[in-house]
Amino acid sequence: PDSKDPFKYQIDVPSALQWRLKIQNVQLTDEMKYYCRVPIGVQKYAKDVRTLKVVTAPQIADLETDSDMTVKVGDPVSLKCNATGRPFPIVKWEKLAGGLLPTGGREHRDYVLDLGKAKPEYRGSYKCTAQNEKGKASRVVSVVVQFKPIARAVQNPVQQKVGYRKDLMCEFEGYPIPSSQQVAWSKNGQPITTGGNYETTYIEGASDKVRIKLTIKSVTNADFGYYQCMGSNAEGSGSTQIELQSSNVPTPDSTGQINGAGMLTFSMITIMMLLSVCFLHKF
Repeated sequence: PDSKDPFKYQIDVPSALQWRLKIQNVQLTDEMKYYCRVPIGVQKYAKDVRTLKVVTAPQIADLETDSDMTVKVGDPVSLKCNATGRPFPIVKWEKLAGGLLPTGGREHRDYVLDLGKAKPEYRGSYKCTAQNEKGKASRVVSVVVQFKPIARAVQNPVQQKVGYRKDLMCEFEGYPIPSSQQVAWSKNGQPITTGGNYETTYIEGASDKVRIKLTIKSVTNADFGYYQCMGSNAEGSGSTQIELQSSNVPTPDSTGQINGAGMLTFSMITIMMLLSVCFLHKF
């Protein structure tokens, strides 16, 4: 380039033996070698050369980078993250919230993160970061995996004495999350709904989980046996069984209380305190 272009270049003379070239509005096309030649005699010159390296901070290439996606179990999942920058940035993937990547480890250095066939545990937020010596840029991609409900008994078997209250709890994990109309209890093939001696409760949770609770207000001999909790969504259904067994002594419900028909309600903490007082009085 011609250093005499006043709009692009300026030459300063800080001292009698120094010359300084200033380049305005540096562009990628300005990356090259610059030669300085100073006459020191008849047809004699002092020469020097400097190389200008242009660096630019990374930028995520939107059209070549994946955005949030929803997939079904078994679908192939591959996340792409492309970026520009000089020098060319290093791209790495990580799963947010400290989770391990499905490929293993906490970090994957590549522009493509291939997860293989989608599994429920692959859902979450993935972050790609492009970095070079000038800076870094990042993009978060959310992966939602649709799968049928997976049922789990919170406690099984469950025991209670006749005449006392007892809770049976079942947990579902699935997406879309089963609604209150998509979960149910049954015993011996007969549906159980709120009314009389029974009460059903729908409890929303986190991480695509919900719980349903069946409360038997006063257990009778006819209540012992196997109960089935069922949940469904657009992807399918899931179920599990909980057995209610007879007990010689009353057991606490899900709140930690022992509650029987026509009697006072005592929590386990209250019982322990009463036993402690009796023990002290004895001595």
